[in-house]
Amino acid sequence: MKMNTEIVGLCGFTLSGLLFVAAGLRSGDTLSLLGSIVWIFSCIGWITALSRSR
Repeated sequence: MKMNTEIVGLCGFTLSGLLFVAAGLRSGDTLSLLGSIVWIFSCIGWITALSRSR
């Protein structure tokens, strides 16, 4: 149960990263865009690691 909660939380973090990507694209802020992309890939990596440890 705890792992499912963590995965749901990480999906929320991933969604927020996507919103920050949209904001970075809209404002033309390259640093925000790159940071958001790193954030998303990190969350996906974490979700993958949690899923495999089941």
